[in-house]
Amino acid sequence: MDIVIKIIIICGIMFAASAQGPNRNRGEGFYQTVNSNTPGAGNSWITPEASFFIWANKSPDTTNAVSSTKPGYFPFAALSSETGILNNASLIMESRLLSYSRNNRLQFGNIAAGGKLTLPDNRQIRFHGLGLELKYIWNYPGDTFPSLAGYRLGTTGFAPEGYIVSGSNFQFKAIYDADFIGLYSWLPIKIAVNAGMRIPLKKAEYAVSQYLFSTAISYDGLQYDAFAEYYIEAFNNLRGPIKFVNPEHTIEVHFAENPMYISLGGRIRYNNGVTLYACIPFLVSSNVGSAMTTEDLVLLNRSTGKGSVYYDEKSRGITDPFDPWFSKWKIIARISFPFFYKQTGSEMMRNFLLLKNKKDGEKIDIDDQLKTFDKKKNLQSDEEKERKKRLDEIRERREQIDKTDQ
Repeated sequence: MDIVIKIIIICGIMFAASAQGPNRNRGEGFYQTVNSNTPGAGNSWITPEASFFIWANKSPDTTNAVSSTKPGYFPFAALSSETGILNNASLIMESRLLSYSRNNRLQFGNIAAGGKLTLPDNRQIRFHGLGLELKYIWNYPGDTFPSLAGYRLGTTGFAPEGYIVSGSNFQFKAIYDADFIGLYSWLPIKIAVNAGMRIPLKKAEYAVSQYLFSTAISYDGLQYDAFAEYYIEAFNNLRGPIKFVNPEHTIEVHFAENPMYISLGGRIRYNNGVTLYACIPFLVSSNVGSAMTTEDLVLLNRSTGKGSVYYDEKSRGITDPFDPWFSKWKIIARISFPFFYKQTGSEMMRNFLLLKNKKDGEKIDIDDQLKTFDKKKNLQSDEEKERKKRLDEIRERREQIDKTDQ
């Protein structure tokens, strides 16, 4: 009987422990950095997003490269989803529902569809993860998105968030990540690296491919995460500047002037799977050569002889300065929730390890529970013996009294 009671207590404690911890998305990534895992087969996660930044345009027209700055406020809304198709494959849908306004009217931004593949060893927590993400992106071909001093040709060019090519684009990312809790159960740290390309499918001189690179590190707790990320969207300008030519401007972009950001963010998870996410990317690009100021434009136009300040740029046919006048910061907010969900074995194990490694005061110690049970049992046994002893003494006294009366 005692062993049965002990088994019931152990099962109850294990059930209580396993019931704790949030429903987790095995495939969740960072901001621009993608995780190699996919959601479990049949699981589907929906993620609405809101983003905001303030941007001061150098010039509102396409004929003057530099003029007084004009600040603008840009809020956007987006929606994305990822659905597990197989254990190691998922379907991705994304769209910016509200983008830059046109004639003071809201207009649609873009839509993307694709998938993610990983190795079939992701049923359990793995230390090394490999994956591949493929996307088709269609950017709405509007002609009114704000540009860096008009540095665009038609519907393609430089915007506050980087470089936009309207119409069809193909994007791929190779993914590697290391999940240290898979090697050391007490270390819930993840590191991820992505490398890929975004390739315009339209034939146009101003449409240029970009190389994509990002890396992130995160602390993934039971209900709280924190991460830092670096990402860059680079042209083929590592060895030297790339030149952009249109009928009005000839500019060049150096490697340090590519759009690049450092992002800081975190998550809060709830047991039902709802996840709140916030992130702030900060621009870390830096200017090389002439800047988009009236002073530098004048100096560039006057640099006709050797020894002039911007003679090298002028000799290469550069007519206008360029600097990374992208948004200095953004605010990104997301809420993610499971539309269909069944907990995967790897995330169940992750919750177990995170619960196991909580502070001593919050741990469930089975040995202590059993010792407490034994103590209570021994105490009850001692009390029973004492009661029996007192009854025996009372009975003996009665027998003695009865004999005396006779």
